[in-house]
Amino acid sequence: MKPHDLPSPLLPEEPVPMPLGELPPAPAARAALPAPRPLGPLLFELQALALREDSFDAAATAVLSALARHLRATRVSLALRREPRQSARLLASSDGIDNDRRQLPMRALMNAADEAMDRQDLVESPTPPSTPLAPAVAHAALLRGAEVRAVLGMGFDLGEGQRAALVCELRELPQREQRALARDAAFFVGPVLMLKARAEAGHRERLARWLRPFDEKHRRRRWSLPVLVALPLAAALLGAGSWPGTHHVVAPARVEGHGQRVVPAPMDGFLQTVAVRPGEAVKAGQVLATLDDKDAALQAEKTTAERQQHERQYLDALTREDAAATEIARARLEQARALDELAQSRLALSRLVAPFDGVVISGDLVSLVGAPVKRGQELMVVAPSQTWRVVAEVDEHDIAHVAAGQPARLLVAALSGDSAEFRIARVSPVAQPLEGRNVFEVEGLVAGPAEGLRPGLRGVARIEAGERAALAVWWERASNAVRRWLWTLLA
Repeated sequence: MKPHDLPSPLLPEEPVPMPLGELPPAPAARAALPAPRPLGPLLFELQALALREDSFDAAATAVLSALARHLRATRVSLALRREPRQSARLLASSDGIDNDRRQLPMRALMNAADEAMDRQDLVESPTPPSTPLAPAVAHAALLRGAEVRAVLGMGFDLGEGQRAALVCELRELPQREQRALARDAAFFVGPVLMLKARAEAGHRERLARWLRPFDEKHRRRRWSLPVLVALPLAAALLGAGSWPGTHHVVAPARVEGHGQRVVPAPMDGFLQTVAVRPGEAVKAGQVLATLDDKDAALQAEKTTAERQQHERQYLDALTREDAAATEIARARLEQARALDELAQSRLALSRLVAPFDGVVISGDLVSLVGAPVKRGQELMVVAPSQTWRVVAEVDEHDIAHVAAGQPARLLVAALSGDSAEFRIARVSPVAQPLEGRNVFEVEGLVAGPAEGLRPGLRGVARIEAGERAALAVWWERASNAVRRWLWTLLA
């Protein structure tokens, strides 16, 4: 007969565990429960149950469930702390595992396990009046009315700085036998489960043994296959990393016209005609668009007629040689001329003209003909067609390596694989948010003519940030990436 075919000594007439949320049994029901069994045979049965299972999860679940039945507990949990400065981590529980410490019940359970590991003694809540120990604050946080009326915690040392703890949540106040069972189970059954867990999670320890060059047992050198492969690879990487290379800062970039101008609406009105569209070349003084000028034309005709009338009155006063009338007519004539010039200038403003020779890079107004525009509203943008400016959006983690005067290259898809050279002229001192990250705008002028460049094109800029060892560059980038990932993970 195989050991797995043996009947479990923990399955006979034990009372079925009561579901969470039910009231504890009445006094008459408690009297009907079987008498406590001796601890010695019970502990041996728990150890046998742990050794009979193949995996740690199955063994821990079986042992903790059996222990919960004997303690009449709603839940029994096993937690581990690998280092003194770390927090406890749940390994197994009689009702399943949920390691999300952000949930308040799990956080309270892990705090209770830490408290039991720190005290290294049986911790009970509510604290008995006769005990000299301080109240167990973390254990008291697990009390939940009639569902959990008492909590027992027992921590035990595993050596090498590792500690574990059993946390038992009871439906009723514990008796002396329950306290003894919780303490002895932690000392005699807990280490058996932890040895089973260490046997399953031994990849790190086996890797450390493989990479250990000295065999202490036979007092001789021992080189395993991973060592023979890792040493030449590490030497090659170290040699390649020590070779000096150019540190490039890579950032997305866009092309703009150097000295581009905005053509705004000079006054309130309605868009009447559009003569050009984005991408077209224009000459200085060329009409780009016109506004509705009916009101301005009527006002200009009115002021022109008034100016002509005042001119005749002024000539009549001069003919009659009336000094007083002449002065009055001359003042009125100057006022009329000023109003006429103002009206003519407003009429001229209804025509939008190009400020210089260049290319229209934005402002497709064809679909807005007849729509109202406000004074100062941006209608078009004209850029010079000879000089181009590159604006690179450098991430804040790389801006420390960028300075004015550094050479750089721009690659855009429109150049069919060819790149344009430029030199850094200015680094913006203020960061701007862009797609969830902070960037600094780095400006530069394209050196010489660049065929195919157009304002609005986007590409990738590679800025030469000096000579550095490749290993230092890789290490900096990897450490920054890991640091950002950890900050994101722990936020």
